[in-house]
Amino acid sequence: MKSILREIRDTVQKYAEIMAEVSGVDVEVADATLFRVAGTGLFATGVGQDMSREGYTYRQVLASGRLQVIDRPGHEPICRDCPRCNHCEETIEIAMPILAGGQSIGVIGLVGFTQQQRQTILNARETYLGLVEQIASFMAAKATERIERAQQQAMLSALECAIDQMEQAALVLGEDGRITMANESARRQLEQPQLEGMKAEFTATGDRMSGKTEYRLQLGERQIFVMGQLHHLRQENSRYAIVAAFTRTREMHRNLYQMISTVGSGTLVGSSAHTERLRKEIAKIARSPSTVLILGESGTGKEVTASAIWRASDRADQQFVALNCAAIPESLLESELFGYVKGAFTGADPNGRVGKFELANKGVIFLDEIGDMPLYLQAKLLRVLQERRITRIGSNQQIPIDVRVIAATNKDLKAMMAAGKFREDLYYRLNVIPLPILPLRQRPDDIPDLARFFAQRYARRFGRARWSIPEQTMAALKAHAWPGNVRELENTVEFMVNMSDEDGVLGPDTLPRDFFSAALPAAPAAPAAPAPTPVVSLRRAEQAAIENALAFYGATTEGKRKAAKALGIGLATLYRKLEQFQ
Repeated sequence: MKSILREIRDTVQKYAEIMAEVSGVDVEVADATLFRVAGTGLFATGVGQDMSREGYTYRQVLASGRLQVIDRPGHEPICRDCPRCNHCEETIEIAMPILAGGQSIGVIGLVGFTQQQRQTILNARETYLGLVEQIASFMAAKATERIERAQQQAMLSALECAIDQMEQAALVLGEDGRITMANESARRQLEQPQLEGMKAEFTATGDRMSGKTEYRLQLGERQIFVMGQLHHLRQENSRYAIVAAFTRTREMHRNLYQMISTVGSGTLVGSSAHTERLRKEIAKIARSPSTVLILGESGTGKEVTASAIWRASDRADQQFVALNCAAIPESLLESELFGYVKGAFTGADPNGRVGKFELANKGVIFLDEIGDMPLYLQAKLLRVLQERRITRIGSNQQIPIDVRVIAATNKDLKAMMAAGKFREDLYYRLNVIPLPILPLRQRPDDIPDLARFFAQRYARRFGRARWSIPEQTMAALKAHAWPGNVRELENTVEFMVNMSDEDGVLGPDTLPRDFFSAALPAAPAAPAAPAPTPVVSLRRAEQAAIENALAFYGATTEGKRKAAKALGIGLATLYRKLEQFQ
């Protein structure tokens, strides 16, 4: 503020020269620091000098902000304390403050050095006072304009600095809708290195989530969904009309995914023929977009298999989102799958929520325990698989998605279809690539590899430097039935590592107390005199046992379930055996 007159020095000098020409007296202009900014006549050679030692009157005018007219310099009350009071060369002086924003930013001095000049001013006093007041107003207006321009530029510079430092994407639009400023985050999220000059149009979709409004951004030929806010600037500058601060919806999903993701290693452990065949099948189907249905008992590693498919696919750099349909209450499952907007239903998060399908866009969604999904949601899931679009609860907007679906179940979906509990059309939509996983008891060759894998994991986690599994313990592990499959084996090994001594040996004494009683059935009573019987093949004996069980329990769906339980095999295994024997 104090140096503003120096910034418009050329303008101030022109006004001083005009005033000197009209008044016939010398004119000088000093700023608030008593620096002579402009001057005519005797003052011309002193422009650019510090006049604080001689500017006694000006100092008074600057302090009071009022006009001073000194008819008899050296003899007026205001001159009493001036160092030049007794030898003043001036014959008359008019000192007018220059006011801007209520502050004195300088002073104009009309000074006469001859009696003729003094008499000229006195004869037309009011005219000269009006003139100097008008000139002071002109200078103040120019100074104010410069101040406001400087303030506006400072504000815009601060805006540019703030925008550059924002983690959010930010665009500044002019009144014509063209981008005048963009930060690095905007260039990265919009995948456009040069944004300035492009036309950008934001249209609200009507949805609000996470406390932000969703917009459809039309950028050239591209349409991009973003979440954020628009701020309208009250500036008389057509280049800075709107500031848009936003996060691309896809970017927001990726950030949310990174916060909640708990994806496992996706490593298939084991050397059995079944596991080797599974690895080969995964390698064949990984890069396909087709839906996969993983079948197997609980605890066999269905999610690990799904994760292995994702990691081997061309979507490995995108999200893998898992949802257990049996672990979420039926009333909440739909909102978990498809999300909802603000105010969608009573008790909902006021900020809305992103659904799992939307979160998995461009990646993979794993729907575990698909057999537990209620029928009404099965219909909606079928529509999503057919149309590749979802609609958030409480919204009318259809969102296109590109998601590969991997489903899994431990239930007999064919039996559920027969009972009217699972939609036949959804089954065939999911069962494009069926991938059965055998229970652990049918692939004992995997047990040593899995046991060592889990032992190493938990030994490292518990800070154990050494570990080993003796042959006696490994034989016991291989002989166990493992009704809980791989999950039970993992829990058992974790228990053993906890129970091991400093030497790290996982001996039989580290096994759970009920391990042997659960693993070994009660020994049957030995016959008194076993009679020799004809030898038949194992295949024929197995077929006969299944035929007897079905004859006893019946060939209905319920009968087959009871027969499988009596034979000690899974229902899926029974169906597979029946197909083999046919």
